[in-house]
Amino acid sequence: MKFGVGQAIPRIEDPRLVTGRGRYTDDIDPGTGLAVAFLRAPLAHARLVSVDTAAAAAMPGVHLVATQADLDADGIGEIHCEHQLSNADGAPMTMVSHPPMVREVNRTAGDIVAVVIADDVTLANDALELIDARYEGRDAVTDVYAAIEEGAPQLYDAYPNNIAFDWVAGDHDETDAALAAAADNGFEIFDIDVINNRVIINSMETRPIVAEPDPEDGTLNIWCGTQGPVGIAKQLTAALGLSKG
Repeated sequence: MKFGVGQAIPRIEDPRLVTGRGRYTDDIDPGTGLAVAFLRAPLAHARLVSVDTAAAAAMPGVHLVATQADLDADGIGEIHCEHQLSNADGAPMTMVSHPPMVREVNRTAGDIVAVVIADDVTLANDALELIDARYEGRDAVTDVYAAIEEGAPQLYDAYPNNIAFDWVAGDHDETDAALAAAADNGFEIFDIDVINNRVIINSMETRPIVAEPDPEDGTLNIWCGTQGPVGIAKQLTAALGLSKG
């Protein structure tokens, strides 16, 4: 049976991987290029008070140091959610966008605060240490149930109690009737909370990307480890104002 549940999928990539012939993002050589490094927020929730990039920008070998203010000035767009789900009442979920870097408030540890472009990655990382970023810490929660309680720190004004949407599958009335019938027939009913772990691909390469702009036709070639090239292309063309081709 083709594509059956539980059917083994033959692996064809192993020979090249175990013999050192795997091709990774770092193997891509578009010629003379520059390296990028990011300064990331150390706090899970904070207001960005100030960012001083002068010392980093003056460092030899550094071509650019930018913050979200620079992206805003250049008209670089934001990152948008690609899928809009419906709430249990049928209303569409409220959509919010996300700036590429922290504009005023970082809502996740690791949010990008500044970017450095330099001759090589060592210089770029050294320049990061010269950026003076000041934060005003805010309360944060790391538990899903605590995040939706009344009075929990709010990340987005558009999402009361930090609930982006409430989604329901199945028929409540039919389910309740089936459970009631089971109880009437002597079956014991148990209530459980099923807490799933974070479900996401876990690439060997975590955040690599090589970008090569073509000055002749205005296209942008991207190499990165992803299972969603169409989605990435959609986000980049929208943010950068490029044609989808």
